[in-house]
Amino acid sequence: MASPLKKTIKKIHLWLGIASGLVIFIVAITGSIYVFSEDIKAFTHKDRRIIEVPQNAKRLPIGSILQVAEDAINHRCTYSNIVIPNFSDHTVSVMFIERNDKAFGYSNYISFFKTIYINPYTGEVVKIENSKWEFFNIIFNIHVNLFMGYNKISHIIVAGATWIFVIMLISGLVLWWPKKKQRKQSFRFSWKITTRWRRKNLDIHRILGFYFFIIALISALTGLLWASQSFNKTVKWVANGGKVIEQKALPESRTKIKSVTPLDDILAKTLTKIPESKYVLIRKHPNDKIPYIVRSYVSEMFNYKRIEMYYDRNTAELLAEVKFADKNNGEKIQALNYDIHVGTIGGWPTKILTFFMSLVVASLPITGFMIWYGRKNKSKKR
Repeated sequence: MASPLKKTIKKIHLWLGIASGLVIFIVAITGSIYVFSEDIKAFTHKDRRIIEVPQNAKRLPIGSILQVAEDAINHRCTYSNIVIPNFSDHTVSVMFIERNDKAFGYSNYISFFKTIYINPYTGEVVKIENSKWEFFNIIFNIHVNLFMGYNKISHIIVAGATWIFVIMLISGLVLWWPKKKQRKQSFRFSWKITTRWRRKNLDIHRILGFYFFIIALISALTGLLWASQSFNKTVKWVANGGKVIEQKALPESRTKIKSVTPLDDILAKTLTKIPESKYVLIRKHPNDKIPYIVRSYVSEMFNYKRIEMYYDRNTAELLAEVKFADKNNGEKIQALNYDIHVGTIGGWPTKILTFFMSLVVASLPITGFMIWYGRKNKSKKR
């Protein structure tokens, strides 16, 4: 006989599940697809990423490549990112994106988004990708904002559903917790030929939910680090020993001599300083006062290992360099967050675990609804 407390928890678990089930399903199923996005694109995007290297060919200056990219979009807008692989047989990609932060709906929020892939030896445009409608970019935007764009409504819905999911995981563990006599059947599937679908559905919901409890909770909490600013600040505050550590202002350039080719100088300095770079990303912030943000990715698997640098836009002087070891505890958690959330933190084993966890989480609203519907239908028949 269930205690009054368990009955109350069961009702809370049920109604929270009904309220958030659809959002949880959408976020989880898109998350499972996105886990292997980079691995899939390594094969599906070969046509735009891999080129044949001409004999005795020299790479064009970044400024020339940028000019080709701007011509390809008829100079509609300035670039956002330039990605320069440190591999001889890879294209250079230039990203152009226009956003309307006040617009509702993904299509209105992203008004323009194209990536131009260019052969760095010949200047040939290999591919003009309409990144706005690229499959994995759509999946990503459904996952993080339900295809609504970044606004208060999508923020409240996604963050609220994630908080509810955390509560449901904990309440689900309480409801699952078995008595001594029931422990064996709570850890494994003990089905017979005569076992009914309702029993099988209940076991799938309870047992799979239990085994993926920890990783699902971690996934939800890492998601909240992006979705909830208050949670983000609290986690950093705790990690830093109850202190709010403000970011230091970047120093000003000490030289007044302007660089004729700042982007090429920045790339040369970065590769000289970090020759093990796999990719170098140069980001141009919309605010002209903010220096070039340069990221050196020294690992193709682990995002947190990237080295962040800030270069003066005019002189190409290195103003600051930040490695993972240089960050405070709160910043380290933020840096690790992406790798933990998508499962790359432990390589292939954790990616596979994250994939199956996402599928299980997507199944929970369905099996939970079937439990409720089955019990309701059963009581009606009685």
